[in-house]
Amino acid sequence: MLPPVDGMDKLVSLLDDVTCAKPRLPSLVVVATSTDATVNTGFLDALEARLSGSDNNGVAPHADTPKVPHAYADQELVDSATASGLPAYAALLDLLVQKLKGRIPRNAGRNWKTRRFDLVHAVLEVGSEIGAASRATQRNKLLTLLYQRWESRNALLSWARGMSEAEFPVQLVGTLLTAILGGPLRWLFTRRLNGGSTRWLRDRVKRATGDAGDFASQALSLLPVGGLGQDGLDNLRRQVLVAAILEDLSDLTRPGRLSPRRRRRRWTPVLLLDGSRPLTAALLDQFAEQMKELDPAPLLIVGTLGHEHTARVALATHDVPDAARILDRFVNGERTALPEPPYLAVRLPVAGEKTAEVNPAVRTWIQSHVRVVPQAPGLSAVVPLAVVVMLLAGVVGFGAYQYLLGGCSDTKINASGERVGVIEEGCSFVSGRVVTNKRVPDLATLERQAVENNSAVDKLKDRQGNPRYYRTVIFFAPLTRADQAESTAPPNAIWQLQGVVGKQKEHNHLADSDDGKVPVKLVLANSGDRFTDGRWVAERIAARKRAGRGELAAVIGISQSRPLALDAVGSLSGIPVIGAAMYGSGMTSTPNMFLSSPFNAAFAEEIAKWVKAQPGVQGSAVVYDPDDTYFSDELRNELNARDIGSEEKDVVAKEVPAKNGAAEPTLKNEDVKRLCEEADTVVPVIANRGDQLLKLLSIGANLKACNERVDRPIRVISGPGGVVVAGSGVLADYPWVDVWVTGLAGTAEQSESIAGSNAFGMAAQAIANAHHYTTQVPDWDVSQVLACLRDQEFNYDGLKPNVSGVGEGRVHIIEPS
Repeated sequence: MLPPVDGMDKLVSLLDDVTCAKPRLPSLVVVATSTDATVNTGFLDALEARLSGSDNNGVAPHADTPKVPHAYADQELVDSATASGLPAYAALLDLLVQKLKGRIPRNAGRNWKTRRFDLVHAVLEVGSEIGAASRATQRNKLLTLLYQRWESRNALLSWARGMSEAEFPVQLVGTLLTAILGGPLRWLFTRRLNGGSTRWLRDRVKRATGDAGDFASQALSLLPVGGLGQDGLDNLRRQVLVAAILEDLSDLTRPGRLSPRRRRRRWTPVLLLDGSRPLTAALLDQFAEQMKELDPAPLLIVGTLGHEHTARVALATHDVPDAARILDRFVNGERTALPEPPYLAVRLPVAGEKTAEVNPAVRTWIQSHVRVVPQAPGLSAVVPLAVVVMLLAGVVGFGAYQYLLGGCSDTKINASGERVGVIEEGCSFVSGRVVTNKRVPDLATLERQAVENNSAVDKLKDRQGNPRYYRTVIFFAPLTRADQAESTAPPNAIWQLQGVVGKQKEHNHLADSDDGKVPVKLVLANSGDRFTDGRWVAERIAARKRAGRGELAAVIGISQSRPLALDAVGSLSGIPVIGAAMYGSGMTSTPNMFLSSPFNAAFAEEIAKWVKAQPGVQGSAVVYDPDDTYFSDELRNELNARDIGSEEKDVVAKEVPAKNGAAEPTLKNEDVKRLCEEADTVVPVIANRGDQLLKLLSIGANLKACNERVDRPIRVISGPGGVVVAGSGVLADYPWVDVWVTGLAGTAEQSESIAGSNAFGMAAQAIANAHHYTTQVPDWDVSQVLACLRDQEFNYDGLKPNVSGVGEGRVHIIEPS
């Protein structure tokens, strides 16, 4: 029985509230501490009895007694886990999950699927069958083994295979069905593994190892062949298994908007962990660490730790009445009542202490509240479904109308899962996904701001009270990233778009009172990662009208000096294209392409000055991609022309497309090791894109020659490809290196934003000039804008397009933050 001491009735009733009445709360971990371990264990035993519905004498509950889903890691369960073939922590978590699955209340259905946890368990179980081989062979072997396990459970394939083992002619039919279904189902299985359903696993492994990749690459890190030591491997496995449970539980506790059964799930599962044993104590810490940012929490944890371990989990312990008061404040909305991380340590009194005296009123309450009854609303669960069904037809019809006639009609989902094309109001490239890095602009927010800016244009009036004449500019660039190896840095176009949206708002505000300015609306176009769908999108842009009020006047952005980008610009023949942060001079080979930013030569000039000014420098090593014609290789040639780098010191780091469309870098461990060993006299100069800079740092993080330089960081300078990496803030993860980057402003965050702002301003200036020079003829077309941009006298705020000169003072060296 629960100790009938002061405050115990209030504390336990509040735990009931968290479990049943108010389940959607932030993370909460209640830890009982006492100098007597039997008091701690007795507290958990009593809570488990209440959750199971048994009485104080341990009598089993009736079959119809509703139970709150819970699992108790008691001594028996720990012993069973230790005796299994799997690592003890994995076996114990598996047993806890099975306990939870068996205790789902009958009126809420028994259809909870632990898909994520089962997937991780399957990876661990097949790991012993993957031996030493190349990385590609190991990946394929893992996918094959996982598919075979899934295939054996697939009812359709099992039926077809059963037919193939029957007598002729049924055998022939079964064999054909198996062959026909096998290929597509395996393709769908692999695609699902590399889709959004396993992003949580890839993100978790990436945070632990620093390496990005597809599902199979990341899953190999959970196996001995992944290269981690035993301690690191166990720690990573424990993190991923716990993350899988929390993800699965989040599905279980999320209220269903369509299913009455899902709406009946009005309780929070409970996990009871007796932390007096090292195995469960480690799991208690792991769950609490990964839960602390979850809101609402998918799980309530009640655990125990010995009094001597209290400092591990909380700044202070509280007696029972004080803990009840704190928990009451938390449950009723005061979220700061709990410390961070979200532990509430309760010191249970032991015999002989004054606080251990029996309170008769508390004892009566405990004896009359022997079980917890989960809520199961009836009619309230059905009414929302009825309302949804009545509205469904109208919503579907409206959605189809918006898609076919609205913002998504010029888009598609490409092979990498990105939405590419041209959007206006009513569509999004990110579908509500949230950026977790606060230093990276949120694309959904920028899309919304562009729509708001466009709406403001519709409200502008001329002096006669008529709607203002305006034109449209399209921002065309890679706005999303495919989830694959090497695509680790955010696209630089995100920062450029931030500058464009801000400049659009400023420009239209000034145009409201200045007839010399033409208001501008902004339309967004996504080419896909690395401009893979640039030509397809460019064809949709080129099909737009180019003359008259509100029609297309210019395209800005592009943002990448790549052959695919130049090919897309070629599809926009006759339309002025103003590139933002592009530096390859070869991009201006088409007559409609204009760069608002300086060329690679300007950056090479500033890099050369910086390298030669470093004390003790005897040379430099340029890291570059010889196949990256317009950016990396051109920048390297400009550096070599200024005596930076040499054939014997320079390092090749290519981006080579693999068969699956991912990028396989050629940067080797020995290259990075040499750069670190020679860093006192040889300065590495990164002429690659941001992804390769990240790869270099990731390799160096695992090399002793680099890591031992924390007290005297390695000097590295990066060309404009590194400004995105610096802007995202990840350089702080590598204390052994100081990376200077080149940009167009004093900070990395401002650099790309200013590039976008300049491109928009240059387009708006050319539009205004064209409108003025044609005596404001309403049907002037984009050829007038082209003529203005080609005019030798044209400038925007002192800037001219396609200026090849060096040393104009526009390039800044940005120090490490």
